[in-house]
Amino acid sequence: MPTDVHPAANARDRLACGLFAFLIVLVIGGGAGILLMNGFKARVEETARRDAKLIGATVARSLAAQFEKAARFGIPLKLLPGVEAYLAETMNRTPGLTRIIVRGPDGREVRSAVGLTPGVDTVVAPILVDGIPLGQVDVTTTPATLSSVLSSLNWRTGVAVFVCSLLAGLIAGAYAGGSLASARRKLAEALVASAAGSPEDVPANRRPRRGVIAAAFSALGNGERRLADQRASFQAYAEELLAVDFDGRLRADIERIKREALSRAPQAQRDP
Repeated sequence: MPTDVHPAANARDRLACGLFAFLIVLVIGGGAGILLMNGFKARVEETARRDAKLIGATVARSLAAQFEKAARFGIPLKLLPGVEAYLAETMNRTPGLTRIIVRGPDGREVRSAVGLTPGVDTVVAPILVDGIPLGQVDVTTTPATLSSVLSSLNWRTGVAVFVCSLLAGLIAGAYAGGSLASARRKLAEALVASAAGSPEDVPANRRPRRGVIAAAFSALGNGERRLADQRASFQAYAEELLAVDFDGRLRADIERIKREALSRAPQAQRDP
């Protein structure tokens, strides 16, 4: 195996390990981030909705108590001056309110202040005088606007996941990819040494102990041992033939066959 391809192979190993780790962390981290953000958003919105309803109920009871005082003096709700302005001011200074409607005993709208958003929940407080219903106050609420905050958290989470994925890819490429490249390089050196007929050039303590590369080293070692056994058997058989060649007529042919067999063995290792 030519040694001049090692730099390119090392770069491919590092790039493959780094890209694999980057994609794994990006997919898993991104999915986990989306799930966590959705759960967090749902909890925050539910809490904000509950708080808004509590505020709306408090405002509705307070307004109903004020209208009850006016009703005790015999002032009809339709004739109360400045009600719309007061309702609008109350809605604007209270977060989470989108609409306040004062209704008469027949359920028809008498006074109102309407915001830009339709709202989500409506709480009702009755206007009672001596147990007699004279109307009601409807207050519509919506959770406080958190879209900008949640949007900021979304892109920050995305950036954090991307940075962690990039770091994981760099670390995996440097360590796991480097280890793989080193093992491949050692295997290439062992193959070159085996093809050259000198497998002892790669010490055993430099060989990986586990993994696919280690399995390749093991297979190479088994092949070397089988080849050595075959060479030993061939040598022994040749020596036996020479021992019974009393007149020397077979010696030249046996020596020629030995040279040819031994010279073809490394070439056979080099051929794919």
